[in-house]
Amino acid sequence: MIIGLGTDIIEVPRIGEMIERHGELFLQRVFTEQEIRYCQQRKAALQHYAGRWAAKEAVMKTLGTGFTKGVGWTDIEVV
Repeated sequence: MIIGLGTDIIEVPRIGEMIERHGELFLQRVFTEQEIRYCQQRKAALQHYAGRWAAKEAVMKTLGTGFTKGVGWTDIEVV
């Protein structure tokens, strides 16, 4: 049984701009320590960050709660 379905698309450069603008604060607000460690070990780190961002957005769409109703970015971990 499918309870919900969510999708999301993001442009990779947008994540790069957010990291440039907000640095570690952005990374720590959106990604778990394990996600940051994983992405930083990859050659195409921005692509990995963007993929995780999109997956987290899709989860929120599936749940129908959004990030303002008790579920935060780091409550969802994409490994």
